[in-house]
Amino acid sequence: MFTPIISCYIFFFHPFLPLSHPESVLCDVGEFHCHTKETCIPESWLCDGEPDCPDASDETDQTCAQEVVIRCPLNHIQCIGTKKCIHFNKLCNGARDCDDGYDEGVHCRELLSACHELRCRYGCVMTRNGTFCFCADGFEVGEDGTSCRDHDECAMYGACSQTCTNTYGSYRCSCTQGYILQPDRISCKAKQDPGDPRPVLLIGGPDRIVITDLNGTGLQPLRSLSVNGTLALDFQHNQEHVCWVLSTESSGQLRCAETRSLRGFTREREIRTQQSLQRMSSVRSCENLM
Repeated sequence: MFTPIISCYIFFFHPFLPLSHPESVLCDVGEFHCHTKETCIPESWLCDGEPDCPDASDETDQTCAQEVVIRCPLNHIQCIGTKKCIHFNKLCNGARDCDDGYDEGVHCRELLSACHELRCRYGCVMTRNGTFCFCADGFEVGEDGTSCRDHDECAMYGACSQTCTNTYGSYRCSCTQGYILQPDRISCKAKQDPGDPRPVLLIGGPDRIVITDLNGTGLQPLRSLSVNGTLALDFQHNQEHVCWVLSTESSGQLRCAETRSLRGFTREREIRTQQSLQRMSSVRSCENLM
């Protein structure tokens, strides 16, 4: 019976495990670095009224005033001085959508001829700063400034929770085995049928490997690590094997073990590789080294 297991790649630290000298983590593009330097969250979670960083630094007045950059969706424009974005279709439509009326004005009449001269393939935007072409939702303006081409939504960080497939003029989200796509058609949730084992989270830290429920309860150590160092962890679902790399300045090892009972490791062994594992700062996947 399939047990959903989520493996965590943890480098140098994990907030659930005690550390004497935690080090800063690196965030991906599109992520916000919490001020404790131990957690990364999507930038879209900033200043949404709900603290997501352990220190709540994503909701402070300083963060919201200085660090938040409003990124409007495709074919939208920001109302000046606010966090509100409106669709291009709402510009010069006779209705005030921005509080200060930025989307309406005499320019809507004065720039009509300039819009006609652009010969846009789909539509023309008139703002107080000038005119430009835009395309239907799911498309973007080509290099010539007038034609339209498909917009790759999957290239945008956080478009889908797990798997994103770009289609012509749109995109589709899907989930890996053991997960179900939610009604928002973006996020995934672990599948839990009656009688199925509970989904668990496999966590690797600098001094041990543990397993816990998704809500953080039932923390259970699976293996202690005698040498502190950089740890990368991977789980092979088809064989229910756990593999991890433990790397220090003087040595590095790749080890794998079976964990069918989820109560401990059995048949643990070292995997010999041609690649040196000494002083590695990150590992994409243990499978890539085997």
